[in-house]
Amino acid sequence: MVRAARWAIVAAIAIGALLAVLWVLKAALTPLAAAFVIAYLLDPLIDLFERNHVRRSIAIFALLTLFGLALAMLLLFLVPRLQRETAALAERMPDYLEQLNAVVIPQIEQRLGVELPHTLEDLIARVKSGEIPLPLEELRKLLAGAFGYVTGTVSALVGLLVIPILSYYALVEFDHLVARTAAWIPPRHRAYVTEKARTVDRLVSGFLRGQLVVAATLGVLYAVGFSVIGIDLAVGVGLAAGALALVPYLGSAFALASASILCLLKFGIDGHLLAVFGWYLACQTLEGFVLTPRIVGPSVGLHPAIVIVALLIGGDLFGFLGLLIAVPGAAVAKVFIDEALAAYRESALFREV
Repeated sequence: MVRAARWAIVAAIAIGALLAVLWVLKAALTPLAAAFVIAYLLDPLIDLFERNHVRRSIAIFALLTLFGLALAMLLLFLVPRLQRETAALAERMPDYLEQLNAVVIPQIEQRLGVELPHTLEDLIARVKSGEIPLPLEELRKLLAGAFGYVTGTVSALVGLLVIPILSYYALVEFDHLVARTAAWIPPRHRAYVTEKARTVDRLVSGFLRGQLVVAATLGVLYAVGFSVIGIDLAVGVGLAAGALALVPYLGSAFALASASILCLLKFGIDGHLLAVFGWYLACQTLEGFVLTPRIVGPSVGLHPAIVIVALLIGGDLFGFLGLLIAVPGAAVAKVFIDEALAAYRESALFREV
């Protein structure tokens, strides 16, 4: 017990020091963390090239070049499409607002038995009277956060330019870094640490690679389905929903909310809204019963609630760096918490009658 307590104190001090360093250097470490995440995701593919007698440096350069070209071509296709959809939505917005005031709001009032403001003057009067509370503190925080992001744009752009370079060198040295790290582990503990590292790798790689594929698939499905229904800005909604789907439940909630609002603005309450709900349910069914079980797999072991809590804590403490390290941190914590609970169940304290 004394030895275990000593190790617990040492571990707590080390973790506290690591978190303090991350908090102080979070802005500088964000590009480095992003580069290592990219290297971690692409390393198995590079190893596959190596097994087929392709030099590692050549394989890395070719893969990063192909990825950059694919991204550029995708942007060349999507950006003009998004510009056209945004311009069309802005042009139609006065008619949509008139329809919202004349048709949709009365329908909502009739179905829900509530009275909604029909004009801007009515809305302002209700806010002044306190009938509709105005979240001023939340708006202040939102504006302060937006200002912080704007002022950090230059450093963010520099970081984006540095990430591909760091990713290249991280991929080149990835296997050597793993080997050197293992060499620093005391020989008597090396087998144990290696086993736990493999478990963490299985959890993290299964979640990250699988969730990326699921999110991309959902983004395409939302974009295609909403375009067929006739919703404005369908491609933009699909792309945003796919990106947000990396966080469990967030992408689906955004897709349903944004598509419903755009459908109400354009068509009112009619069959198009039912089509939106139907397509949303179809995508959720496909994700829950086909995509996630087959791509992410049942052996990942990271519950969506754990992922959400980890992302919330990491993002709040360390910003974007926290979002990058949240899932690996949750996987490490899960492995050692499970082992601590198993040791507790085997202990005399638990087995005493």
